[in-house]
Amino acid sequence: MTPVIELSELAKQYALPGGAGRLTAVDGVSLSVGAGETYALVGESGCGKSTLARMAAMLVARDSGEVRWSGQPVSGMSRRALRKVRDHTQIVFQDPAAALSPRLTVTQAIEEPLHIRGRTGSRSVAELLDAVGLDASMGARYPRELSGGQRQRVVVARALALDPKLLVLDEPVASLDVSVQAQVLNLLADLQEAHGLAYLLIAHDLAVVSSVADRIGVMYLGRIVEEGPAEEIVTRPRHPYTQMLIASVPAFAPGQRTVRRTVLGDPPSPTERLAGCAFASRCASATAVCREEAPAARAVGSVVVRCHHPSGADEAAERLG
Repeated sequence: MTPVIELSELAKQYALPGGAGRLTAVDGVSLSVGAGETYALVGESGCGKSTLARMAAMLVARDSGEVRWSGQPVSGMSRRALRKVRDHTQIVFQDPAAALSPRLTVTQAIEEPLHIRGRTGSRSVAELLDAVGLDASMGARYPRELSGGQRQRVVVARALALDPKLLVLDEPVASLDVSVQAQVLNLLADLQEAHGLAYLLIAHDLAVVSSVADRIGVMYLGRIVEEGPAEEIVTRPRHPYTQMLIASVPAFAPGQRTVRRTVLGDPPSPTERLAGCAFASRCASATAVCREEAPAARAVGSVVVRCHHPSGADEAAERLG
């Protein structure tokens, strides 16, 4: 089946003030998300995952690479076709309070994208509020009168107004209490099942995404260093950076194996172009080849990893082109 969205070798750099060089935010990232699938992109702050999410949502222009929608390159689309793709790609941001105008009621906020696209009446506010578990009476309220979880539900309702096929979820529960996080994640899972939505889920916490993601991509300094089925990534991490992220989580469910390794120092500057592996300076297992040669992608079981010495590499690892 053709994916809803495919990102192929996307790259993005930003010029630093005063001609101090260029910062590489995204460096040749490829991934795809199918209908009814949740692809979680995980990494530390500053790794480039939010920039990638905004390129997928066409909010940030890419320097190179291609975005394909239902198999068609968006670069070759007409303005009318591209507008339809934008309607079918909606983004849910981390902070619902910042995403909602304090001057608009819930009804006005949800109707706003419908007014912009001239589709008023295509879906009622009451229907959209019901879809996210809110009573129709909430429509008369202002954001300040809602809890954090209710505001995020309103943001999701507004995203659903244009009948999207893809939701880009940029840290959608990071600002919520732990008890509310589970409620919002369950809501998103129910909506996905009901409508066959594709989710590109951005997060820094593997514990948050491990129960809802189908596939996980682990991002470090602009590149995906490990990708595979969610259960495989969480229970059998191959890349030392993935192992570091898992070791930072307090606990997982019984039966899941957590690998703990010593991690040294801080990430190198994203303005620095390294000859070898970008994680080598922090990896206790790094060797000379790690510092001299960038690791190619290789398959280890059902996981693709960029590491010279991945855990489980003896399980018939295959070097990818």
